[in-house]
Amino acid sequence: MNHTAARLFATLLHLLALCGLLGSLAPGTVRAKDADTPGDGHGAAVIEVKEAVFAQDLRVAPMPVPLPDTWSARALDNTGIGHYRARIALRTAPTEMWALCMLRLSDVHEIRLNGWLVSGSALDRLDPVTAGGYPTLQWISLPPHLLRVGVNHLELSVAHSSRGGLSTIVVGPAAAMADHHLTGLRLSVMLPTWLNVAGAALAVVMLLIWWRRRSERLLGSFGALWVLIAASNIAHYNIATAASPLLVAAFFALQLLASATLCRTAMVLSGRPHPVALGILQISTAVLLAMAAYGWFTDSLEAVRAGSYPMMFTGMVLAMVPLWQETRRLPLPLPLRCALVAAVAVSMLAALHDYVYWRGLTSVMDTFWLPYALPVSLSIVGGVLIKRLVGALHQVEQLNADLERRVVERTQALQQANQAKTRFLTAASHDLRQPVVTIGLLIDLLREQVPIALRPMTDRVNEAVSSMEDLLKGLLDLSRLEAGTVRPRPQTVALQALFDAIATHEGETARRKGITLRFRPTRGAVVSDPVMLEQILRNLVSNAVRYTETGGVLVAARRRSETLHIEVWDTGLGIPEALQQTIFEEFVQIAGQRGARPVARHSDGSGDGSRGLGLGLSIVQRSAALLGHRLHLRSRLDRGSCFSVVVPRTPTPPKVPLGPESDPSPLRGLRLTVVEDEPAVQAAMRARLEAWGATVRTHDGLTPLRHHLAHLPRGHVGIDLLITDHRLRGATGVDVIRTVRHYGGPVPVLVVTGDTAPDDLALLAASGLQVLHKPFRADALLAAIMQALH
Repeated sequence: MNHTAARLFATLLHLLALCGLLGSLAPGTVRAKDADTPGDGHGAAVIEVKEAVFAQDLRVAPMPVPLPDTWSARALDNTGIGHYRARIALRTAPTEMWALCMLRLSDVHEIRLNGWLVSGSALDRLDPVTAGGYPTLQWISLPPHLLRVGVNHLELSVAHSSRGGLSTIVVGPAAAMADHHLTGLRLSVMLPTWLNVAGAALAVVMLLIWWRRRSERLLGSFGALWVLIAASNIAHYNIATAASPLLVAAFFALQLLASATLCRTAMVLSGRPHPVALGILQISTAVLLAMAAYGWFTDSLEAVRAGSYPMMFTGMVLAMVPLWQETRRLPLPLPLRCALVAAVAVSMLAALHDYVYWRGLTSVMDTFWLPYALPVSLSIVGGVLIKRLVGALHQVEQLNADLERRVVERTQALQQANQAKTRFLTAASHDLRQPVVTIGLLIDLLREQVPIALRPMTDRVNEAVSSMEDLLKGLLDLSRLEAGTVRPRPQTVALQALFDAIATHEGETARRKGITLRFRPTRGAVVSDPVMLEQILRNLVSNAVRYTETGGVLVAARRRSETLHIEVWDTGLGIPEALQQTIFEEFVQIAGQRGARPVARHSDGSGDGSRGLGLGLSIVQRSAALLGHRLHLRSRLDRGSCFSVVVPRTPTPPKVPLGPESDPSPLRGLRLTVVEDEPAVQAAMRARLEAWGATVRTHDGLTPLRHHLAHLPRGHVGIDLLITDHRLRGATGVDVIRTVRHYGGPVPVLVVTGDTAPDDLALLAASGLQVLHKPFRADALLAAIMQALH
C-alpha cells in the first residue's frame, strides 16, 4: 500500500472521529419548569407541556394522553391525521417573541394558538390516506400579541405517513429557547450530517485512489457505495423530504441503489460473478425503481417501501458473506478483525432497528440509527479495504470509447444535416431563379416603354425584384465560397470608384429609411480583388443601412502604416459582446429594438424580410479570410457598430477610364442562338436581345437544336454567339456546346445557370467558359455577352 495514501486515509479517519466528538459536546437542554412559571422577560423559564387531549376524528370526544405520545403504543394506526389540544397558562402577558419547540412534530401540520394560525396550513381538505408527513424537529415563532394572561389554547393537527405521534411541547421566550432548539438540532441533524460529510470525504478519497489504480475494483465499488449512503443520509437530514413526494421517491431510490451496489460488490468479490445472478440483480433493481416511480405517481409509495425494505435488508445480509470472506484473506491483526465484525454487526442491527422504527413500532421519540452507525462502520471497513487499492481501468476505457463513438455519430449526423440543407437550398434556389430572371428582364424592358406617369409603379416592382435577386445572390456567393471556386485576382483598386458604385446602389434605400449614408472622399488605393472587395464592402454597408433606424452610416478609409482600414460606422442597435462571433454564422440575424438587449436568431423566413437571410456577414468573413484581409468589429449597445477591413495600401491609385457612351442597340447585326427550356425565361431573353438589335433563334432543348443544325452546311451554322442554360431536360449546357462546335467550329459561348450546388459550380469554374448566374439583370447580361464576344 502507498504510504502517503495510508497516512492521508488515517488523517481523514481522525477527522471523522473529531466530527463525532464535536457533535457529542453540544450544550445540554435547558431544564423545563412548571406551567405556572411566569413567561415574561428574559429571565422567564421555558414551559414543557406533558399532557394534551387527542382525537383522530373531530366528531368523537377527545381523550387525554400523556406527551410524548406514540399512536402505535395505543394500538392506533400510525398513519393519517390526528388532532391535539393543549393548554398553556400564563400569569403575565409576554412582551417579547416566544417560540414553540417540538423534537417530534409532523412537517405536515396545522397549529393554531387562541384560534390564530401560527404554522402550517389547513388540513381539513387533505386526504388522510395521502396527506403524508414525518415527525421532525420543529421551531415555530410566536408573536407576543397572540399570547394572553391566563389559559392559552393550543390546537395541533398533524398528518403522518408513518410514525404517528407527538413529542412534549416546549414553549417559552425565543431567547431562552435557543439552547433547547440548538441542542436538538445538533444531535438530530448536525451530528449525523457531519458524520456523513466526513464519511463522504473518505469515500471520495477511495474513489480518487481507484481512479489512479484501475486494476482493482473492490475499493472503487465500496467508495461508490459509501457515497450513495452518505448522500442518502445527508439528503434525509437537510432536505425537507416529506414536503414533496418526489423527494421521498428520490431518497428511496438512493437507498435502493446503495443496496444494489453493495450486492454487486459482493458478487464481484466472489471471484467470477455469474451473469445470471448479475442479471437478476439488475432486473430486480429496475423493477423496484419502476415500482417506486409507480408509487410516486399513484400516492402509494409508502406501501412500496414497506414491501421493498425487507428484500433490501435480506440482500444486504447475504452480501456480508463474500465481503467477510474477502476480508479474511487480508493479513489483519485480531483487534482489527474483531472491529470489522463489530462494525458489520452494528450496521445490521441499526438497519433492523430503523425498519422497525420506520414502521412506527417504536417510540415517536426514537430516531434512525444508521446515519450515526454507518459512517463509523464504513470507516472501519474502508480502513481495511484501503489495502487493496481497487480500480476499474477497463470501465473508464470503455466510457472513453463510447464517448468517441458518440462524437463520431454526432459528427456524421451533423454532416448529413448540412448536406440535406445544401441540397434543399440548391433545389429551392434553382426553382426560384427561373421566374426571378424572367421578371428582371421584363421589368427592364417595361421601364423603357412605360409613360412617365407609370414610372413610380415600375420602380416599386423593380425594387422588389432587386430584393429577391439580392437574396438569391447571397445563396450563390455562399455556395461558391463553399465550393472553393472563388480565386482571388489581386490588383490595384481605387477606393473612390468603389465608394461611388456602392453609394449609387445603397443610397436610395438609405433615403427611403430617412437616414444618411455618407462616404468620406478618399484618394487611397489598395491591393485586392476588386470584385470580392466590392462584395465585402457592399454587404457591410447594406447590413449597416438595414439595421440603422435613426442617424446614419459613415464609410471612410483611414491610413495605418502600410495598410488602409476601410471602416463602416452605423448608429444602429449595437451588438452584445456575447453575439459578436455568432453573427458571422450562416442564416443568423440580430433581432431587437433600441433600449432592449438584441438577440441572435436563425433566419427561418418568418421575420422581417427586409433583413434578408442572414448570409451577408458570413460571406464577408469568408471572403476576407480568402483575401487575407483582417476583419474587426467594435460595438456598443444602443450606440452602434463599426466594421473595419484591413487592406494592404498601394501608393499609386489607378486612373479610372471613362466608359463609352450608351448605345441603344449594342448587338445590332449579331446572330444569337438561345437554348433555354423554361418558356418564360426564353421569351424574356429573346425580347431583351431583340430590343438590343440582335437576330435571335431560340430552342427549348438539345434535340430541336440538332434538328436545326442538321439542315445547315457544316461550318456555316450562322451563330455569332451561343447562349445556353446549363441544366436542360435530358442534357446539359456542355452537351449543347459540344454539339454546336461539332457543326460550326469554335463558336463563342455564354452559359447561364441557376445551379448553386458546390459540385456544379466547381465543374463550371474548371471549364473555362463564360458563366452568368441567375438571376441577372439586363446590364449584367449585356456585359457578359460583350465579354464572351471579346
